[in-house]
Amino acid sequence: MAGQEASSGSQLLSDVDVLLKNAVAFEKNGKYESALMSIEKALSLNENCADAWLMKGVVLSKSGKCEESLRCLDRCVALNPNCADAWCLKAATFSTLNLNDKAADCMSKAVNLDPGNEELRCNLAVSYQKLKRFDDALKCYEEILKKKPDDARIHYHVGIMFGNLGNYANALDSFEKALRLRPDFTYALIGKGVILAKLGRIDEAKQCAKKALETKNDPETAKADESNTVNDSIRKEYADVSRRFRKSFSPDL
Repeated sequence: MAGQEASSGSQLLSDVDVLLKNAVAFEKNGKYESALMSIEKALSLNENCADAWLMKGVVLSKSGKCEESLRCLDRCVALNPNCADAWCLKAATFSTLNLNDKAADCMSKAVNLDPGNEELRCNLAVSYQKLKRFDDALKCYEEILKKKPDDARIHYHVGIMFGNLGNYANALDSFEKALRLRPDFTYALIGKGVILAKLGRIDEAKQCAKKALETKNDPETAKADESNTVNDSIRKEYADVSRRFRKSFSPDL
């Protein structure tokens, strides 16, 4: 009897995994209704499957149903409070709703659960900036730079923050650090040009603009820069979690 129960439980887990794998495949192809149907079937077999609630939250968010998504993510963290992905996605959803204080709180929880994840810490800095908590944002960037001092993107983010604060000397220094590490960093060139113009160094600003136009013509450089902008950093979390699901449930994809 015990062996039959174990076999039944194993089969149940297998069925849930298959359904989630199907949901991932549907989600990947933008078939959100089909994905939700597979997830609902998985939950009918195991309503306490945290992964299923997380995936449902992802699909609902991509469908624009933010409030429903948050309820699913709340269920996920109730089942697994240590799920950094769920806290991160809650932050992204709150950010979409312009509830930036809640977004920062959730992202902080995600960072505490996964302190070595520089992307999460960078997103926390973005959340702090939206709340005008610039000292906290700078601390986040400094923590990242301790481990990755040659990350041009972080120096660029710091430059943007100082520029918004009107601290043009520090902004220029940060953009120049980014460009020493990556001379073809289009957005850093643009940032440097804007700051030089504000400082009245017009000829130098024009040179930055010219070089930025040259690098912008390189599709690979432009693509890399676009993926690193501050505005994209939180929205990327949805795609990142989806990729992790594909790896977990669909290693063949």
